[in-house]
Amino acid sequence: MSKNSFEGMNCPIAQTLEQVGEWWTFVILRNAFCGMSRFQEFQQHLGISTSVLAQRLGKLVDNGILLRQAAADDARIVHYRLTAKGRALAPVLAALTLWGEAWAPNPQGARLSLVEKKTGLPVAGVAILAADGRALPPEQIATLAGPGADDKTHALLRIKEETA
Repeated sequence: MSKNSFEGMNCPIAQTLEQVGEWWTFVILRNAFCGMSRFQEFQQHLGISTSVLAQRLGKLVDNGILLRQAAADDARIVHYRLTAKGRALAPVLAALTLWGEAWAPNPQGARLSLVEKKTGLPVAGVAILAADGRALPPEQIATLAGPGADDKTHALLRIKEETA
């Protein structure tokens, strides 16, 4: 496994980072969630090099997170749209936003606020929910090996058990 890749690591976090863990990827996704869709818009807003942007957008398309579509009125214009797989990253981006405002704040105040469109009320947070809808703190969550777990995963979970 190369130091620049998690491809060979049998871990859902590593495999997620393999698809969305590169520098710039989450701010590109933030902009896509804000409605940005054209290469030039991303490049101008972010100040990212065109080669890095093209590589990141290409990887997001290859991984099914963004869809590359020609504009209906001009096939030379390309839009990058979030797919269902991309929209499923909304809680991750919300969690990063809320964490950043709480733990890496700007002294002048919030940079981004998440609010419900219908009511304008702030989003209370992102939580891990029990089957009955209750929010669960980390200490009430167990991590179990599944059928796809390898020896490294089992070893990691043994360490967790021994330190509990």
